[in-house]
Amino acid sequence: MEDYDSSFDPNNDVDNAVDDIITQLSTQNHSVTKAKQSAEVPDVEELEDYLVKTTARLIDTTLDAVDNVKDYISSAPENRDVASLAELMRSANSAIETMQKIHANKENIQARKDVKQMDIDSKKELNIMDNTAKLVMSREEVLKALTSGEEEEVIDI
Repeated sequence: MEDYDSSFDPNNDVDNAVDDIITQLSTQNHSVTKAKQSAEVPDVEELEDYLVKTTARLIDTTLDAVDNVKDYISSAPENRDVASLAELMRSANSAIETMQKIHANKENIQARKDVKQMDIDSKKELNIMDNTAKLVMSREEVLKALTSGEEEEVIDI
């Protein structure tokens, strides 16, 4: 009998291909799981940055989907496709409004801080001006200053 070389066996090639596919699928699943684990919600300090990045990514994804669905609908429009396009546009609009609200809120907070700082600075300036305009005198010094002046002569007519 001939020596049988298993490296040229077609069944062995199929087994190797199946093993390779299983290995690829199992490693891909781990990478997806790791990516989901790394996408956890951040701390409170990092929350604003996370919200901005996530909303921006959502807007980009939604606008890309709108472009794809719009091209598909232009070739063969159907009611459900038009409804899905309208829903995608509504979703993109909502995400954009959220970004605008975040930006407006941040600008409003900064404006309030600036106004409050200007108010504090003006009160400091007024306090300094009031203190420099006042003369510090005791009661005796005030009475002496009032009575020490030259008396005017009264002329009767």
